[in-house]
Amino acid sequence: MAFNDECAWSREVCLAWEGVDPGLLLERLMADERCVAFGPVHHFLVGAALLTCSWPRFRARSTYGDLASALDELGARARCVPGASCAKWGVCGAATSCGMAFAVLAGNAPLRAEGWSEGQAMVADVLGRIAAGGSPRCCKRDARIAVQAAVPWFNEHLDAGLVLDGSPVACAVAGANSACLGDGCPYHP
Repeated sequence: MAFNDECAWSREVCLAWEGVDPGLLLERLMADERCVAFGPVHHFLVGAALLTCSWPRFRARSTYGDLASALDELGARARCVPGASCAKWGVCGAATSCGMAFAVLAGNAPLRAEGWSEGQAMVADVLGRIAAGGSPRCCKRDARIAVQAAVPWFNEHLDAGLVLDGSPVACAVAGANSACLGDGCPYHP
């Protein structure tokens, strides 16, 4: 497997998933008992939810052949984004995960112009929305914001066919986060 054991369980969840709502898949992944409250696992989960739910429209045109191979590629890329990249690099791993999934689906390459600017603009939009969220150290909040912000980009530029259920989500780990915004967070229970 191309990514670390910390994420291996999530690959199996994605391979069994049937649906086109990356928000629901993200919630399923983050609710799994094997998912830690914070940390770089979210740098894979966000992109995995987007990639998995986009896959029905991409399976025939992807260079990866199958979803497992595409997830492996995403995992290899996600391993390069360390924990605390939001503070140390100034780039949230949830936003980079959106960019990685977009790049995998678009077939982006260093010298390929198609898809490059769209992916950059999407990540900039996602980062702006995460920054407006208000504080560091909430991977769950930032992951949710990232998926919601990325869906329109995936649909417009990749014709991904994604939908968002829109049901209210209540965070299950708010009590475990000493930096929680409380009622200032849209996901606070």
